[in-house]
Amino acid sequence: MKQAFILRGLPGSGKTHYAHTLADELVAGDESQYTICSTDDYFTDEDGRYEFNKSKLPQYHNLNLARFINALAQGIPLVIADNTNVKKWEFIAYVSAAQAMGYQVKEVIVGEVKDKSMQHLYAKRNEHGVALKTISKMAHLFEW
Repeated sequence: MKQAFILRGLPGSGKTHYAHTLADELVAGDESQYTICSTDDYFTDEDGRYEFNKSKLPQYHNLNLARFINALAQGIPLVIADNTNVKKWEFIAYVSAAQAMGYQVKEVIVGEVKDKSMQHLYAKRNEHGVALKTISKMAHLFEW
C-alpha cells in the first residue's frame, strides 16, 4: 500500500523527528522506500547551515511540491510532506497529487498548536531560530 503523510505543526513541535520515526516504523528506515519532502531542505547549504530567506519561500515551496510529486510518480511507498502547513491551501496540492496517484493520504498534526506553554517550548527547541512571537502568530492562524 502506498502512503502519503502530510505533517502539520508549529516550528519546534517535532515534525521532522516524527517523519523519521514514521519511516523507521513503516519501512524499517529503508531509504529506497521513503522520501521526506521538507521546504527547509532548500534553506540548508552543503555544510548543513540553515539560512532562511523569506523572498525564496514561494520558489522553495514549489520545488518541494515538485519533489513530492516526483516521489509519488516514482511509486515510492512512503512519501512524507514535512512542512508547517498552517493553512489548508498550503498543503491541498500535496493531498490532491497523492490521491490522484493512488496513495492513501493521512494528515497528521504534530504537537499542541494552541497550548501556550508548548509554544514556549517550541520556540526554545526549534532548530531554525523561529521566535516565540512568530510561533504564536502561526498558532493563531492555524486552520483545522
